[in-house]
Amino acid sequence: MKTKKILVMALLLSALPLAGCGDSDTSSDGLSIYTSFYPVYDFAKRILKDHGSVTNITPVGSEPHDYELTSSDLKGMEGADAIFVNGLNLEPWYSTLPTSLMNKTYTISGGIETREVEGAVDPHVWLNPVNAIIELGHIKDEIIALDPVNAADYEANYWDAAVIFEALDAKLQLLSQDFDNKYIVVSHAAFGYLCDRYGLTQIYVDGLSPEDEPTPDDIARIIAAVQQYGISTIFYEELVSPEISVAIANETGARTEVLNPLEGLTSEEMKTDDYVSIMVDDFRKLGVACSQ
Repeated sequence: MKTKKILVMALLLSALPLAGCGDSDTSSDGLSIYTSFYPVYDFAKRILKDHGSVTNITPVGSEPHDYELTSSDLKGMEGADAIFVNGLNLEPWYSTLPTSLMNKTYTISGGIETREVEGAVDPHVWLNPVNAIIELGHIKDEIIALDPVNAADYEANYWDAAVIFEALDAKLQLLSQDFDNKYIVVSHAAFGYLCDRYGLTQIYVDGLSPEDEPTPDDIARIIAAVQQYGISTIFYEELVSPEISVAIANETGARTEVLNPLEGLTSEEMKTDDYVSIMVDDFRKLGVACSQ
């Protein structure tokens, strides 16, 4: 019965429409919600739907680790009913907000069991769909507090999204069972929660921020690991220079491939993809890399 349930959920997932279509839902009615970067934007849209607008602060094609707010951002946020952030030190501008904005800013990662990388809290919690459901719940609760009249709609939207994310988790569990090699090399240490959930181990080029620089000893360690574990693929991210990843691939005979941590989407991805579709696409790429 459990296997049948998982298969049904996976089939449901494959038939679902994509939710992502841009970085701003421009509905003029209802609540005005601002979100810090793409996953929070995706989650807020799933809860709010047609009861207002969702605006993403981090621009398309940018990643949130080092984004600095502009005067236009601040002006727009003044008119927002709520601002949602991931927290866990992901958004560098969060602690610098004026009191008027801080009072309506909500962190959505509360209650999630965190992990550490080199003594620092890893903020990339959304790459485990179970954590994403928790973040959905926090957004739902705050939106209901702002607009209790439509509470039933928000509750229904939350459960619709939770079912989708549960189906996603079931699908990724099934895919990961076929991985022969459980080690992956990634350009920065964003995939720890994903790896913990699905039995993988990440070997990272850079630390928690993609702007971190590896030392020559770090690179030598990664090259040795690639050779030791028979790793076929060095993953990098579209929004970060692949130079070091390419150099490691050239040194070891591995190939390179893009793995998306959903920190920011390109303009083309925003037209067709969303959180669910990109997570599935990442796992298909991992499946190829881990089965060679």
